[in-house]
Amino acid sequence: MNFKQIIICIISSLLVFACAAKLELPQYIDALNAYNEGKYQTTLTLINQAISIEPDVPEYFVLRAKANYKLNYKASAMSDLNSALKLEESFSAFYLKGRIFLERSEFSKAKVNFRKSYKLNPTSPELLFDLGYLEYLNGENQLAIDYYLKAAKYDSRNPAVYVNIGNLYAIMGNSKLAIDNYSKALVLDTTDGIPYYNRANEKMILNDITGAIEDYKKSLEIDSLNTNTMFILAEAQSKIGDYSGAIVSYNSILKIDSTSAKGFYLRGLSLLSLNDEKNACTDFNKAGELGYFDAYEMIKKYCDPKKLKQTKKSNKNTKR
Repeated sequence: MNFKQIIICIISSLLVFACAAKLELPQYIDALNAYNEGKYQTTLTLINQAISIEPDVPEYFVLRAKANYKLNYKASAMSDLNSALKLEESFSAFYLKGRIFLERSEFSKAKVNFRKSYKLNPTSPELLFDLGYLEYLNGENQLAIDYYLKAAKYDSRNPAVYVNIGNLYAIMGNSKLAIDNYSKALVLDTTDGIPYYNRANEKMILNDITGAIEDYKKSLEIDSLNTNTMFILAEAQSKIGDYSGAIVSYNSILKIDSTSAKGFYLRGLSLLSLNDEKNACTDFNKAGELGYFDAYEMIKKYCDPKKLKQTKKSNKNTKR
């Protein structure tokens, strides 16, 4: 090793030592600990002290940007990220810039920054997940799936990855692969009603009505006030002739929303299927009062007092 190489090595060592020393600054360490504890306002106070002592450390600005981002001070976060990048390019700075642009729906700028962060760290599951979401927003479904699959490769325990892959396959009309991915998500997390609901919808497409009903019920165990799911469950129950089950579902809807004209009308149809014209007509009348115009056709067809009397008489005559 010649003299010039020795000098270069010494200078490099001194620079590394100096950088390491700056990251050992007590104010920075305290700020980092506060951030990890979720104390973002305290983080700002401490990191501002660190920046006043050492104004040329990119990690300080990145940490302040993260705290500002958590506090929803997005403009301040962006300013800090730009300051950090003027000092040194880093994965964290490019990635957070990309996320802010993504939230602003500035997709082109988000992609530029995500791609720069990808060059610095192509194995980040968080980045790959966001790239997948960005490509989905851009209408590039297959590319989005490719990114999500890469994210799953580096973090196979994130159920959201499989839910999003399932959603994309559902959009692309591949119900079987959609169901497979919703099932993977549910292996990891059984407390999320969305994959149950989405899987049920795909089972309906494949005409697995019984399986769909089971999933809709599981979804409702998690989100018990979701009347939209209740309506679809009742529809599925009606498809297999389980009108009593459908009535139970409509009862639940009307318990939550006693002004649901649609709920009264559809419960009336289920009651009619069970030959309970009297209660069906009560529901049709209520639906009509609430402005559900289809109910008037049913009232006209089934709820004429003379017809109801004839129906009762006919029922009596057919009893054994």
